[in-house]
Amino acid sequence: MLAAGHHVAVDSAVEVAEAVVAAYSDDASSRGVDLQVVDSSEPVRVGVDQDIAERILHPVVENAVRYGRGEVRVRVARNGSAVVFAVDDNGPGVTPDEHEAIFEPAVRGSAGSSTNNGAGLGLALSRRLARAVSGDVEAYPGARGHFVVRLPAA
Repeated sequence: MLAAGHHVAVDSAVEVAEAVVAAYSDDASSRGVDLQVVDSSEPVRVGVDQDIAERILHPVVENAVRYGRGEVRVRVARNGSAVVFAVDDNGPGVTPDEHEAIFEPAVRGSAGSSTNNGAGLGLALSRRLARAVSGDVEAYPGARGHFVVRLPAA
């Protein structure tokens, strides 16, 4: 184990996903949401610090648990030189009009505007941090929630 403040590339992207999912397991249970990691059959390594990878993934999973209606899946796979975390839920999803706007600070999607939870900063910070390490966070419009976090592979 490394001392606090020291970071190395994570051996497994699944470890990142599992750590984030574990952080929201109690919240998911209390909301009746089945939250699971579905990993790829091949080992996938993230080429950024574990702390950074988790910070990027946290707001995406938190939103999926908040707006999902019973099920959230975090899938981990490699796509070329990237690690892909696909976060899917059966909540209301995002509209074509808001799929980019929700990444602006203090902007919340239509699903979030009906609640007082959150300030609309999580996704903006997640995308900014992902892009700072040559990754990205994207939302795909649709009737269900579908977000993709791409980070460099090791």
